[in-house]
Amino acid sequence: MMELAHKKNVKVISLAIAAIMVVGIFVLAVQGKNMGGGDATSNSAIGKINYNQVMAAAPGLAEAQTQLQQAAEDSRKEFEEKSKDMSDADKQKLAADYQKKLEEKQKELIEPVKKEVDDAIVAVGKTKGLTVVVNQGAVVYGGLDVTADVTAQLKKAKK
Repeated sequence: MMELAHKKNVKVISLAIAAIMVVGIFVLAVQGKNMGGGDATSNSAIGKINYNQVMAAAPGLAEAQTQLQQAAEDSRKEFEEKSKDMSDADKQKLAADYQKKLEEKQKELIEPVKKEVDDAIVAVGKTKGLTVVVNQGAVVYGGLDVTADVTAQLKKAKK
């Protein structure tokens, strides 16, 4: 008889512990949602932008590309003059050196334009109350398109 009562007590205690755990998990879930844990995405605003289009319209990009083309042409002429009497291995090394110099020149010319674009994106995002702005290629659905706003911001900043 004692054994039967003991089994009932174990079942009752096990059920009570399980019920307490379920209630505890429920309470933690509700608290986490109220603290912002599960609610962040419903309150955040996401913007999207066609980064390539904005870069193409950025003031200063055409000038930077012209300078880069001139540097490439100058490098090509200089390479042709210096490499006339070189072996193929030496020509490859010289070509690699010129390629590296052109990449550095590109970075020097394009980075300021990219910084202006990024600054304009941040300014528009803050103005519109956006939490995140991503390239529209990464967006499957939704998001506020701010491409035109950023382009206008860039033109306004250049004046």
